[in-house]
Amino acid sequence: MERHLWSAADILRGAMDVTEYEGILTALLYLKRANDEPDDALPEHARWERLGDPAGGSLGEQLHSALSALGERPGRERLRDLYAHTRFSAVDSHRLARLIAHFGRIRLRDEDLAYPGMLGDAYAYLVESFADAAGRKGGEFFTPRGVVRLMTELADPQPGMRIYDPCVGTGGLLVSAAQYVEEHGGDPNDLTFAGQDPNHEAWSSATMNMLTHGLERFTLERADALTHPMDAGDGFDLVMSNPPFSMNYRIDEVPRLDQRMPYGHTPERGKADLMFLQHMLDMAVERGGSVVSVLPMGVLFRGNQEQAIRSRLLDADVIEAVIGLGPNLFHGTGIPVCLIVLRSAGQRDPEQQGSVLFINAENEFHQGQAQNTLLPEHVRKISTAFHSRQEIPGFSRIIPRDALAENDDNLTVRRYVPEETTEEQQDLQAHLKGGMPVSEVTQKLSLLASFDLEPSDLFAVRAGSASYLDFRPRGERPNTASLTAVARRREQELRTEFEKSWPTCVERITTHLSQRRAEPHARPALAALRVALTEAVREPLFSVGLLNGNALDGAVAGWWQDSEHTLRSLAANGFPAVVDGWCDEVEALLGRSDSPHRGDRPSALGRGEAYRHPVVAALLPEFLGELERERAKKADLDAQYEELGPEGWSADPESKSEEDITRREFKRARREIQERIRSLEKSFSLTAARSRLDGDGLRAVVITVLRNDLAGRLSEKIAQMRDELVSTYASWERKYGLSFQEIEDRLPGAAETSRALRQTPWSERGSRGEQDEKASVLFNIIDAEKTIEAEEAKLEIKQHFVLHPVLGSAAKQELESSRLSLGEILRRFSYGVAVPLSTDTRGTPVVAARNLTADGLDLTALRYTTEPVPAAARLRPGDILVARVRPHEDRSPLRFAVWRGEIPGATFSHAVSRLVPNKDLLLADYLEAWLRHPRVLRQLKVLSWPIERELLNTDIVLPALEEQVRMVHAIGKLAAERADRKIELAKVRLIRAALRSSLLGGDA
Repeated sequence: MERHLWSAADILRGAMDVTEYEGILTALLYLKRANDEPDDALPEHARWERLGDPAGGSLGEQLHSALSALGERPGRERLRDLYAHTRFSAVDSHRLARLIAHFGRIRLRDEDLAYPGMLGDAYAYLVESFADAAGRKGGEFFTPRGVVRLMTELADPQPGMRIYDPCVGTGGLLVSAAQYVEEHGGDPNDLTFAGQDPNHEAWSSATMNMLTHGLERFTLERADALTHPMDAGDGFDLVMSNPPFSMNYRIDEVPRLDQRMPYGHTPERGKADLMFLQHMLDMAVERGGSVVSVLPMGVLFRGNQEQAIRSRLLDADVIEAVIGLGPNLFHGTGIPVCLIVLRSAGQRDPEQQGSVLFINAENEFHQGQAQNTLLPEHVRKISTAFHSRQEIPGFSRIIPRDALAENDDNLTVRRYVPEETTEEQQDLQAHLKGGMPVSEVTQKLSLLASFDLEPSDLFAVRAGSASYLDFRPRGERPNTASLTAVARRREQELRTEFEKSWPTCVERITTHLSQRRAEPHARPALAALRVALTEAVREPLFSVGLLNGNALDGAVAGWWQDSEHTLRSLAANGFPAVVDGWCDEVEALLGRSDSPHRGDRPSALGRGEAYRHPVVAALLPEFLGELERERAKKADLDAQYEELGPEGWSADPESKSEEDITRREFKRARREIQERIRSLEKSFSLTAARSRLDGDGLRAVVITVLRNDLAGRLSEKIAQMRDELVSTYASWERKYGLSFQEIEDRLPGAAETSRALRQTPWSERGSRGEQDEKASVLFNIIDAEKTIEAEEAKLEIKQHFVLHPVLGSAAKQELESSRLSLGEILRRFSYGVAVPLSTDTRGTPVVAARNLTADGLDLTALRYTTEPVPAAARLRPGDILVARVRPHEDRSPLRFAVWRGEIPGATFSHAVSRLVPNKDLLLADYLEAWLRHPRVLRQLKVLSWPIERELLNTDIVLPALEEQVRMVHAIGKLAAERADRKIELAKVRLIRAALRSSLLGGDA
């Protein structure tokens, strides 16, 4: 359904602004649904088959007439103008005809849908997709799914409630409340919903959202909540809303001002936030209800009238909680926001009265390229802290009323729940004399315990000292490989326990489905199943001690969100229907069915997405394995073929015929592999594999897909902890693994420093004499820093001087070398791939311009792409990478690096170029050293971007390979010494900064 709607959007693409897509598509969806439902009262001129009748006028006029007629049915009068604003005239008749034909390919009766509510879920997907595309305009009416879910869990709606949203937008909060009640076994039709919005499109969208989710008891009005509040009747039990931020308003247009806004009035210009909040509370007060609202952070600290309103709200004891959220969660705005939870006066739990719960959730988000998101694990952590009123250091805290008054009723979350300090600790004695502070190791004992490690497993115990441990001798210290090996043993324990607990999960899923079939009209309490599954997995895995409770809860919550639709489908239709649906989706992606899922996507992308579908791994694992092996062979052949260079480009013209023969052999081998891949893909058939399965086999497929998804999420959490273990030890070694005492032993004239180091007691609050000793050491450290800098500078000169002969005028005669252009001695020159990049490590690593530094490659901030990358763009050892510091900016400094296969399967971005040397004539390390030489850099700096032609035309003196090897060896030896000096320099500067801060205070 989602794919069908997105394909419909493709028909409109380019014809109108993206903000207008939704109205046209949802109007057709609504009309088609009404036609497919058995309804004897459907007006004749609303019937789908009449669309396109030449006697009915233009297609746009016919659609308006049909949609208006739907509102003529008894009890449907409120829908008469639902799509009166839709501009069908903005779409030419040809596109409209294609749209009508596209929607005509599907039938939308209840029995055609995978589960009840599927149409509503697809509609919500459509709304969210267009909110993404519309940016700021979309963000005016749409609240992101993660925020909606968090607000709903905080509100905890119950059956029978009256629920209201004064700025209803697309109606997501009301629908979420209904779904929450249904998840917990209640009847969503037992709820009464109300909302209003002055925007016609928002009202239409919200109405459609309610209808597609099967909700009938709702009243939505087109009106501004401040100036034209709807009749609340006897009030509402719950109000949830995301009002427009910092909106202007006019006090004289607000009716019953003092009654509705008893806590005060805000300035009219850009300060309507607290007026909306008071309106919400007024709508809930009659029934003693509660309010959950999104607001900009400014309402927490702005002064004058807003401060007075906060004080009165606090005095009335109606503010229950304030929750600070992370940045960039909303479409079109990156401003920080908060959630405020209110409870009507006198309705708070007696134990909670007179205090406010503050939750600092500003770091609880998943960072995306354009927008951040709240994941299920973040929602669970925040809502759990709220409902338990649990105080967690650095996350949540309960503040009494009198403490708030002392701060002038400033409710800024960070004031009461400051972030835990992330500043790295520095121990002066460890820096200077060596050793690992026990105090810092103690802070990571829980991490070490997760992997069954003791401090003594990483360090040697220092005799006579309880405050410091010793690093083991170099070569015996833990490293990435050894720590990873330790981690994997613990990971295997967790996986073993998971395999033991999974059958219990299967039993509980089966029991849930059996109950559903036994009571077909009962509402499945999905929340009960979620609790049962969480218990089945959480306790056994928690007992292993590797993953903590938050990590486990996050993995299960994320798995549940992705699996919920599958479980709904199982409850409604059983295992065969779910597998059939998956197979149909895969076949449609491959373009092999008449399903409306088919889109105009490139075939390679469609195949990649199809083969990644989890049902393929479950049904045809052998196919995937064989396909991967053949693709690997082809990629290897492609890479070898590229080493030959293009036809006609040969370093030795006499060898051209031999290279041409080799090319022909490679082409033949590549064709054979490509033919095997085509044959393999042609034989691919999920339908055939599915037909060989009986009921038990189909059940096993679904269970396998569910299991693999949860196992994958647990593996992600394990990988995060493993990375933390490795990076923690690396950080300790970086700070303290090389002491200043070791450094100064290598420096001339260091006796004075050694004496001071041996004699200084290093108490943080010592006498004036001890502080003088510290100052003396600081002065010696500064002298040592200058000495190391001088040595490093000399080594740099020596390193470049090795190449001096090849840059001289007599180089050709002295070295028996030739002077050739780079183009003559390169196999090839190519630019990188232009693909979208992200931090998702499940994709292909991409080396970008910023990864090339003056000292070589820095891969600590690597980006990834999930787009297919041609084998030709894969990096191979010996490739030279070149990029400007500021890509595509002329005169920007150039950076070069040799790729040595640091990361398997990596590629490079479009802002990076690759030089592939002819290995028979040119060493990659010699070329890199030559390119890095200051004299050459001055020549290259003037080249414009792109630099291909100028760079290939640049001459290089080419000594014999034996001479290149000698030079590279000499340069490498000097480079290693420079690297040692740089490590020492970084260490000395770190100590100098820490010591200076200790003596003088403040930053270094």
